Amino acid sequence: MAEIKAFKGIGYNQARVKIETVITQPYDKITPQRQDFYYTNSPYNMVRIELNKSSDPYTSANEHFERWLNEGILIQDGSPCIYPYSQEYGSNKVRNGFIALLKVEDFSSGVVIPHERTFSGPKEDRLNLLRATKSNFGLIFMLYSDANLKIQTLIDNEIKNIPPVIAVRESFEKDAYHKLWKVSSPNVIKEIQELMSPNPLLIADGHHRYETALNYSKENPLAQYVMVTFVAMEDPGLLILPTHRAMYGIDKTGFMNNVAQYFDVEPCGNKDELMTKLAGKHHHYGVYDGKFWVLKLKDDSLVGKLGEEGRAYEYRALDVTVLHRIILEKVLGIPKEKLLNKECVDYLREIEEGVEGVDCGKYQLFFILNPTRIEEAQKISTQREVMPQKSTDFYPKLISGLVMYKIE
Repeated sequence: MAEIKAFKGIGYNQARVKIETVITQPYDKITPQRQDFYYTNSPYNMVRIELNKSSDPYTSANEHFERWLNEGILIQDGSPCIYPYSQEYGSNKVRNGFIALLKVEDFSSGVVIPHERTFSGPKEDRLNLLRATKSNFGLIFMLYSDANLKIQTLIDNEIKNIPPVIAVRESFEKDAYHKLWKVSSPNVIKEIQELMSPNPLLIADGHHRYETALNYSKENPLAQYVMVTFVAMEDPGLLILPTHRAMYGIDKTGFMNNVAQYFDVEPCGNKDELMTKLAGKHHHYGVYDGKFWVLKLKDDSLVGKLGEEGRAYEYRALDVTVLHRIILEKVLGIPKEKLLNKECVDYLREIEEGVEGVDCGKYQLFFILNPTRIEEAQKISTQREVMPQKSTDFYPKLISGLVMYKIE
C-alpha cells in the first residue's frame, strides 16, 4: 500500500526574491554552463544547494539553506499541504500532478517499482547532500494508475477559481509554464490518501533520488518519507522524449558493412528525411556519421536471441535493448560494462548536439531513437523488469525550488 501524507512545505518568499531567478532544472540536467548561469542569476538560486561549486559542496549547501531560512528568504507553511502542480507546454498541452510525501519502501514490497537502472556516482552525491541538509529539494516523478482521473478531478474542484501561488517559466525550458497551488483541507487530503493507497507506483524520473532516500532512511529513523510528484499514467499531458546515443572513443571501421548483417541500411539526404522514415517505426534507428542513414532490423526473431535469458520479451524487444545488444555490443564490440559506466557514450536529448559533435570530431557515431512508449514502461515494470539506463525522458522536467521538505 502506498502511504502518502501532506507536509509543511518550504518555499521561496516571493516578497524577497523573483521566483524565476531562483528555480533550476533538476540537478542532473545542470551542465557547467547552466550552473554558471544560475550562479549569476541570483545569490539565492537553488543551484547553490543542489549543485554547489565550493570545495566542500555539501557543507556549503547546508549553510546556504539554513541562512536563507533564518533570513526569511525561505519560509515554511504553517499547516500541512499537498501541492497541485501543473505544467503547460507545447500547443495547449498540460500535465497535471501533485506533490506530497511518500513513505519509502524497499522495491521488494511492490509498492514502488523502478523502470531504469541507476549509476552509483549520482547516488553517492545525493546521499552526501541529504546527510548534510536533511532535506529534499529536487522532485521525484512517480506515475500511478487512475483510469477515471478521480484524484485529478478532486484536486481540480478544490483549486478552481483559486490563483496559483507560483506561476513561472524556467530559463532553459521556456516552452513550459509551471503552476503550483496549496491544498490544506484535511478532508480532501484524506480522500486523496485513500484513493492513492492501493496504487503501485512507477518511478518515471528520479531513480537516484528515490534509492538515495531509501538508503538514508536506513541510517536516519526520522527520514521515512520523501518528497514526490505524482502523475496519473492516464494523464493526457504525459510525454516521453527519446534519449539518443552519441559514441566516442570507439573504432567504427567497417561499421556499415558489419551492421548490414542485421539491418537494412538506407541512406537519407538530410535529417528531415531521416525523421520522416523513422517516426513511430519499431526497431528502426537513425545514424549520423557525417551522413544520415536509417537502419531497419531485418528479422524480428533476433529479439529472442539477444543473450538475455530469463528476461521478459517486452524488455528484449525494446528499441534501446536491441540497439545496445546488437549494434553497440555485437557490431561495435563495446563491452556492456563500458556502457553501464558511460565510458564511451553520451546520452543526448537534442539531435543537433549529436550531429554537431560528429561534425567536429567529438563523436564517431550518433544514434537517433524513437521514444519509449508509456505502455512499454508499464508492461516491463509490472513484470519486475528494469529497463536500460536512459530509456525514457519525460518532458517537461520537474523544477527544483518550487517547494522543499525539511525532515522533521
